[in-house]
Parts: sequence; C-alpha cells; structure tokens
Amino acid sequence: MPSQYCTFWLGDLLFGIPVEHVQEVIMPQSMTPIPLVSESIRGLMNLRGQIIAVIDLRRCLALQDDSPMVRLKSVNVIVRTQAPESEGGA
Repeated sequence: MPSQYCTFWLGDLLFGIPVEHVQEVIMPQSMTPIPLVSESIRGLMNLRGQIIAVIDLRRCLALQDDSPMVRLKSVNVIVRTQAPESEGGA
C-alpha cells in the first residue's frame, strides 16, 4: 500500500495519486487543441520533446469549471500510466 500521495484539489474534492505514478508536477503549458475529440481531452502538450495528451479531470468527472482566478493557480500533474518501451514497458 502506498504511503505517500501527490494530492490536489478539484473544486471541493481532494484527490490523491500514489507518488510512484507521478512523473512530475508542472505549471500549465501551451496546448494544441485537437478537433473532434471528447471535451475531456484539452489538447496536446510538448513536454521536453515528448508529445502527451492533456486530460481535464474536471471535465471527466463533470465538475463545474473553476473561475479564471483559480485557473491562474492551476498545475498539471503528469501521471505515467505505463513505462516507456525503453524502460521495459509494453
């Protein structure tokens, strides 16, 4: 059982992800929108040469959007769902 969590708030809800699944926490970056995809996918982001999909957990859970002031304090939590092939992942 994990003993350390990366925690964050979405509205009034507190979430936690085991730290071994968190690659990093970064400030919001510019994103390229993707046409004709689910609203929960915000776009693509270039993370040091690696293109990753940005998923809006707030939209996935049908939570109300934050005010612009709250969005200024937002961060992106980069979660690794599986190891890259170079690290032995499938």
